Amino acid sequence: MFALSFGAVHIPLVAYLVLEALRGSWDWSTFLALLVATVVGSGFAIAGLAGLLAPVAVATRGLRALRDGVDCEDIPTGGPDMAGELLESVAHALRSTSARLDELKDLALTDPLTGLLNRRGFAEVLGQDPKASGTLAVLDGDRFKQVNDSLGHAEGDRLLRTLADRLKDRTRPQDIAARWGGDEFVVFFKDTSVEEAGRILKRIQLSLRFRPIAKLDGRPVSFSVGLAPIADSSIETVEAAVRNADAEMYGSKRGQQMVEA
Repeated sequence: MFALSFGAVHIPLVAYLVLEALRGSWDWSTFLALLVATVVGSGFAIAGLAGLLAPVAVATRGLRALRDGVDCEDIPTGGPDMAGELLESVAHALRSTSARLDELKDLALTDPLTGLLNRRGFAEVLGQDPKASGTLAVLDGDRFKQVNDSLGHAEGDRLLRTLADRLKDRTRPQDIAARWGGDEFVVFFKDTSVEEAGRILKRIQLSLRFRPIAKLDGRPVSFSVGLAPIADSSIETVEAAVRNADAEMYGSKRGQQMVEA
């Protein structure tokens, strides 16, 4: 495009040079006037092309940012010309695609039943702060399988959603709660000791006793819990903490079952 414009601007000068060569005479004043006019015209042509191509450059940067998965700059509103229409079309496509990608990311990181994070979401959010420390809790529903068997899966799903809501209501914004799978949940209490995390979960257990979300054989359905400290959020540390908390939780569950028997 630049080459075409450059050549078009120089046609008068080239034509004059050919004509003077055929005539065998030179009018230097006319030649200099044409030369200056050609240079000025070339400058205006280049400036005009740069202005016309600016929207294309903005659109290209936006598409490149979308391709690379980074936040793209706000695309300005285009004018009524073809370049403006192109800019507006690209802006619309970018907004729609970005919104869809965000939606898909949320779906990939969120448990659809409870609205909590899933395992992948928990690992991703926790991994955003590599130096995070605190306490990791593993929660497992008591007799949830019996609820499914006795009251139906719809009631079991309601039970899981309600327990997830209790966790959301009783934890802080800096804490991270997730559904680990089945009727098992994990909660990371940031900058919290094992003792304090235990007290928070004890209050949730008491709320389930006095405001039960379901009853089985006349007794409120609750959960067992295991706790483990975390010094950082590395994969190895988190996996070890989950294993330790899981072991403690199942030990607590076995002890509770023996007492009930």
